[in-house]
Amino acid sequence: MKRAFFLFAVAMLYCSFSLAQEPDPDPNLLWVTEQGYIRFLVHPNGNILAGKGQVVEEGSTECELDGNTGMRIREFASPVIFYDISPDGKYIAANDANNWKCVIDYETGEVIHQFTNLHTKPKFMPDSRTLVYFVNEPISGLKGNLKLQSYNIDTKKYKSSANFIQNTTTGTIAVSPDGRFIATSGRNFDSDENGYTELILWDSETLAPIKYLKEFESYQPVRSIKFSPDSRLVGFGVYPNDLYIYKTDDYSLYKNYGNSNILNGVMSFGFITNDFIAVGSERFDQQNFEIINLNNELTIYKRNDFTGLAEYNAFNNSLIVLRVYIHRFDFEKILSGTSIEPEHPNPFTIEYLNNTLILSDFRLVTNSVNCSITDINGRIIRTFDLYLTTGDVRIPFKLISGTYFLHIKDGGKEYVSKFLVVN
Repeated sequence: MKRAFFLFAVAMLYCSFSLAQEPDPDPNLLWVTEQGYIRFLVHPNGNILAGKGQVVEEGSTECELDGNTGMRIREFASPVIFYDISPDGKYIAANDANNWKCVIDYETGEVIHQFTNLHTKPKFMPDSRTLVYFVNEPISGLKGNLKLQSYNIDTKKYKSSANFIQNTTTGTIAVSPDGRFIATSGRNFDSDENGYTELILWDSETLAPIKYLKEFESYQPVRSIKFSPDSRLVGFGVYPNDLYIYKTDDYSLYKNYGNSNILNGVMSFGFITNDFIAVGSERFDQQNFEIINLNNELTIYKRNDFTGLAEYNAFNNSLIVLRVYIHRFDFEKILSGTSIEPEHPNPFTIEYLNNTLILSDFRLVTNSVNCSITDINGRIIRTFDLYLTTGDVRIPFKLISGTYFLHIKDGGKEYVSKFLVVN
């Protein structure tokens, strides 16, 4: 995944660099920064561009962190706010000291283009030369007619959409990695001045709306919009705690996560790969963070003492998570299950010998349980119902060498146990 990712979060603001005083005990954690960061971008070279402060006039800053160590490499001339990085890594879309939206040369840190002073957040298209952003033609107050506009840094030409969304304000925007789609949300107003929210998918070539995916009767802010790496899915994080994921081929709703299936719902999310998402939430000091396999709904990693906004760093196969601090986790270790702490201790033992899966020492509630076996990539290898006896249960079947997971659903609880196959 070569697209850069832009994130905002509320944080306490400090400026000096030092490692956290109390390191996270999670064995998957590789490094953590000092506190105070409220946004970050993942550069294609694996480094992290991290920012503090939300208002340019108040001295917002951006710096570059080494993706391998978390150490600060350099700080860019401030005040400035970064919005996006071009897929080729050469340019940064930003807000400069004069509140102009601009393009910064990544190597030199110098502003090389200024293209609008509107209140908007530009995103790069896959060609790394074109930016797309909101244009809100004012009507009254904050309301206006919303259009999309693009700017090419080579030709210095602008292109505006012929269509516009009436009586709305600017909101959130995202571009699909394949460059076919633009997804937006905003605050709309009806004739009685009542606010409501729309989730819209646009054609990036014509800058015309393709599909109104969903309309909410009341205004519900959209915290973030993100596409899967293959652009087949687009997700909308909707306040207070819902995630709606749509297919881009037929525009149908693919998944909906909220309080009914995620602890405290979803306050932040990120596509880790095409098959995995990371979701986080916090309510009444109760935190939740988990990585979910979209194909089978199984959670491969879960913590109830941590949360944050997560994105995948494809350069070094790691997970970058922001919550006051910026954390880097070893995604390969998480995926392999090397140090996953199960939510419930497994009331059984498991081993694989001579092409046979052996389960013993049962302490389960029911005598009949649902089981599935998945590989390290989350693909379901086999499903079956298990009827327990007083002795060991032996299930003969052949597996190639690798790492596998046995999932057992016993009443309202689910247990996951890793086992290795060595031929």
